[in-house]
Amino acid sequence: MTDVPEPTASGRRERHKHEKLGRIRAAALTLFTEQGYDATTVRQIAVQADVATGTIFRYAADKADLLLMVFHELIADTIHRALQPDRVDGPLTQVLPQLFDPFFEFYAAHHRLASDFLRLVLFHHSPWRTRELEQGQIFMQQLADLLRRRQHTGEISTDVDPLTAAVALFSLYQACLVSWLTSEATLTDTRRQLDALLHLQVRALQAGARTP
Repeated sequence: MTDVPEPTASGRRERHKHEKLGRIRAAALTLFTEQGYDATTVRQIAVQADVATGTIFRYAADKADLLLMVFHELIADTIHRALQPDRVDGPLTQVLPQLFDPFFEFYAAHHRLASDFLRLVLFHHSPWRTRELEQGQIFMQQLADLLRRRQHTGEISTDVDPLTAAVALFSLYQACLVSWLTSEATLTDTRRQLDALLHLQVRALQAGARTP
């Protein structure tokens, strides 16, 4: 029988740190969701997470940074779901709308906090805001890679710059998302609008392409 090695002191510290961070994220998401962003205090989150208030500031610069930190992990999971092989297989007119579906599902599930999150991403300056912007850039690079593969199959024109096209597609999604969150438009209407915009964009990307 092989003996299981005892975790080192540094390993125990890392595990303890990870568990503490998990409690902080869970407490913040619960209270932000139940009470709203403005009504929730860092002290309340610390009590719920069973940590000192000062401990929270080791992970986030302020309350705004804390919300960005919580959403950053959730959006990372959403990106992973969006890029699953079954979602990126098929004609581009089908793939692009369903690529953004997990993001709309995510924001619908966290509708109360979505506007606060987007406002902070746009205007708040903090470490987790920087990380979230970087995460968006990585997603656009992954979208560009998808378009580059479609160039190789002849589905879109080879004279298209994939990254520029990815930025344009992502911008259409963001415009529809912001419109939905700041107006009385329904999610169904918003998705229908994005589908139409993406179809137009795909037609432009396919101009001059060879038949797959």
